[in-house]
Amino acid sequence: MLVLQHLIIFAITSVTVFLFSCYLNFTYVFDTFTYRLFNDISDLQVYDYVVVGAGTAGATLSARLAEDGHKVLLLEAGGVAPPFLDIPLLAPLIQNSPYDWQYITVPQQNACKGLINNQSRWPVGKVLGGTSRLNYMLYVRGHPLDYSEWLPEFIEPVTQNGGPMNVNNLKWNTCLADVILQGLVELNQRIGDINKDFETGFMKPQVSIQDGKRWSTDNLLHKYSQKKMTIITHAHVEKVLIKSNTATGVQFMTLNKVYKAIAKEGVILSAGAIGTPKILMLSGIGPREHLEDLNINVIRDLPVGQHLIDHVLTGIDLITLNETMGLSMADTLNPMSALNYFLFGDGPWTSTGVEILGTLHSSFKKNTSNVPDLQIMVMPLGLSRDHGIVLKKALGISDKVYNEYFAPLAYKNTITIAPVLLHPKSMGEVKLRSTDPLDPPLIDPKYLTNEDDIATLIDGLQFVKKIVETDAMKTVGASIYEKHFPDCENENFGSTKYWECYIQHLTLTSYHPAGTCRVGDVVDRNFRVYGMTNLYAIDASVLPSLPSGNINAAVLMLAEKAAHTFKWNVKLNISDAKCYKPYTYYDKFSQ
Repeated sequence: MLVLQHLIIFAITSVTVFLFSCYLNFTYVFDTFTYRLFNDISDLQVYDYVVVGAGTAGATLSARLAEDGHKVLLLEAGGVAPPFLDIPLLAPLIQNSPYDWQYITVPQQNACKGLINNQSRWPVGKVLGGTSRLNYMLYVRGHPLDYSEWLPEFIEPVTQNGGPMNVNNLKWNTCLADVILQGLVELNQRIGDINKDFETGFMKPQVSIQDGKRWSTDNLLHKYSQKKMTIITHAHVEKVLIKSNTATGVQFMTLNKVYKAIAKEGVILSAGAIGTPKILMLSGIGPREHLEDLNINVIRDLPVGQHLIDHVLTGIDLITLNETMGLSMADTLNPMSALNYFLFGDGPWTSTGVEILGTLHSSFKKNTSNVPDLQIMVMPLGLSRDHGIVLKKALGISDKVYNEYFAPLAYKNTITIAPVLLHPKSMGEVKLRSTDPLDPPLIDPKYLTNEDDIATLIDGLQFVKKIVETDAMKTVGASIYEKHFPDCENENFGSTKYWECYIQHLTLTSYHPAGTCRVGDVVDRNFRVYGMTNLYAIDASVLPSLPSGNINAAVLMLAEKAAHTFKWNVKLNISDAKCYKPYTYYDKFSQ
């Protein structure tokens, strides 16, 4: 009977996923078609600012500039989000769709061995709202010391229970969340609002959500899109127009034609940690040797694309339970779940996939007043729950690994308590594949090339083991899944060598690439590209280091700070060297 039930669920899930995939493809084609019919784009139009990329940073910054009376052009390579993309539960289905850039890294030598061709899949939003349209909506401030050295005037522009990001507490969770919290109490971990009360500890997550629906930054655009802001979608920016080290505009392609847009005050690149360095290098700003190899005229020799960093996680499906208390496919397919969502904005469809998160110091961190180096994310499901229909493809798990390791879990109750490496020492790079702007760049995060990263993740897995061994978890029959990971059979299960092999095979991105145009190397503290006039980079690429948590809140903070910089530089003609603290401005958005 149980097998029959699973077969029915498998069939319904397969059909539902297929139909939704067809829907996404159709809406994208339809949006492109209507865009061609009803858009009349003029060449050499003049604006105050041209902003490239309508993600968290670009959309926020464009809205603030328009609010201040500037004439803004916002260029987005993707289209407009169709209905139903605001359902939180559907985030994995949006990945690998036309609304995703579908980046894939180069094969990794020391990591990702359990993934297809040793390559990590990096979903990045290609749609108005950017990655805030397909992420897991988690709001994490990080640690104050994350910002102290390079942004001492940091003032948090977002508050709980509303604010510009519509940050609210998670409305719905499974019973697992409370059991995990009880176990963490046993381990003397602090429980509470880690965004407000202290820097480390655990809590049920706060999320960017409104009435149960995903909140993304493209919501900020509606107020200004018909007034001071022009938005052009399906626009691929080919390069920045530069004259005598001054950015004068951009060249972009849309409707199979090439256009130029002129910027009087500035060109702002907010295309993300991958897109922004790509555009800069195509424009002649980047490492001299790399650009000369591609016969690109070097305008500025800067380490663009270098110092790529990303949060890494592992431990998917590592824990089994005797009791059914995670998020099941039956829950998500239940018609009552749909009614609960559409009528009350509640229920399983509002789930972000993460029910508990927190940060801690590994055993290697003796100074606990410093930034934490581990994050723990508790997910009420595992890769095996959907029988390989969605998550296997989204993560790029190889057939061999899925069939040998994950498939036997299909009829078991699995959950994930994943350790996340917050401050990796391994750094990678982004390079151009060619001079063709439509070619995807070469992305090499060089995961786990520093052995300290592996040691820290092993420490995280040992903490996960401690959680599993608590009395609270014993009441639900929690245990570690002790089947050897493929190609790690020669190591004793649970040994340091085994976990090292496990991590090198099951190396997964947390979707937080950053650092490729970092402050102090490529841009100054006002986000201006060194040696250039009127050219700025404002997005995750400028982060000199990763924050101690999910990065969406940090990126939005950057955009708000940059908007303030532009506003007051115009009003008061403040020099780049002067330090100022925008208390009044941020207080305005915190009310």
